[in-house]
Amino acid sequence: MWARADLLAELKGLGLLRSRELERSFLRVPQEFFLPEPFSSLAYADMPLPVHVGRNPTTMPSARCLIAALDLLEPAGDLRVLVAGCRGGYPGALLAEIVGPERVVVVETDDERRTRTVERLTAAGFERVRVLPALPDDTFDRILVLDATPPRQLIPLLSDPGFLIARGRGVHDLAFVKLVRQGGETVQITFNEAPASIVAGPRETAESGPVDFGRLFAVEDLLAHAWEGRVTGHYDQHFRNVVDETFAGGPLDPRGFDATREPGKDAARRAFQAAYILQSAGELERAADAYERSIRLQPSAEAHTFHGWALSFMGRYDAAIDECKRAIGVDASFGNPYNDIGAYLIELGRLDDAIPWLEKATLASRYCCYFYAHTNLARVYLHKGMREKARKALLQALNVNPEYEPAQELLRRIERNGGYFA
Repeated sequence: MWARADLLAELKGLGLLRSRELERSFLRVPQEFFLPEPFSSLAYADMPLPVHVGRNPTTMPSARCLIAALDLLEPAGDLRVLVAGCRGGYPGALLAEIVGPERVVVVETDDERRTRTVERLTAAGFERVRVLPALPDDTFDRILVLDATPPRQLIPLLSDPGFLIARGRGVHDLAFVKLVRQGGETVQITFNEAPASIVAGPRETAESGPVDFGRLFAVEDLLAHAWEGRVTGHYDQHFRNVVDETFAGGPLDPRGFDATREPGKDAARRAFQAAYILQSAGELERAADAYERSIRLQPSAEAHTFHGWALSFMGRYDAAIDECKRAIGVDASFGNPYNDIGAYLIELGRLDDAIPWLEKATLASRYCCYFYAHTNLARVYLHKGMREKARKALLQALNVNPEYEPAQELLRRIERNGGYFA
């Protein structure tokens, strides 16, 4: 699980953290102060994080999204900064560490969020940051927009010269927008990718190039929706369905607990959904970290198993097997880890070792995909030249799921060439 130093290295490697002042602020401001106590184990995870306990929590931005915005804001010690939207108070604290707390104003119209932000800023030593219920009459050198306030509505609050950084709206939805006020005029600049670094970090190679803000925001929105319990489109519904199906009938099935009384269980499900989104997006290191966060919030066989799955995509089969064994230790009725151990052993060429694990998967009491285990058994039998056993295993797979194409294809190969398997 990432610590602050790991996240710092990730952000610098991506080329998003370029300022020494911002790096120093990141190292000095403890994110733990701005998370609810039950969720303190989420600190320094690179995803949107909940800022209060309960259903449908609001979130602070992921570290990469927030640092990208602050880098574009170019904060310095002699500037006055307005933050529209508290997002738990953490963004304001990072800015206060750079420019001084008396030079930062946070505006939050929601009474509960505002009260909570004041308490957390005070606990973190930033009691001199002003947190207001409405926009002030002052002007500011920099404005950071983190709520739904239309950016152009804030132009009168900009000094001349001064500028504002916000998430784009409309056609610029997946980009950062910079509104610059100078000489009485306002100019808009759109950033679709991170500005080029003077010195590229280890992850910012000629092949990868700078961070694409469109992709950053597309993933960010899915992650935020997972934490906030929102479904706004097909992808949100898909990821929610995967989580519901995975946890069905188990200890973290939402029908079996009260989220208001056991917020850790609810948060563990949401962290799992975030991890699966990251895994689907190919962000394997972030996904593995998010699965670990889910386990810290509430150990589950599902999170251990999927954590192993993410590790397997990185070629770490032995570590993946260990995670699956931990899953079995948490809940022996869950079938997925038995099958996955068998699949990883096949990849390692340990065919005889795979068979008992796959057989256990076919007998598990809670498993949505018995056809996977039957098909994997058929793969082993074909490798070993056991044609009839392979055929029977495939027929069992197709009895469970007649539409499963890999089983259909293997069966066709047996019928066509007598079971030869290369």
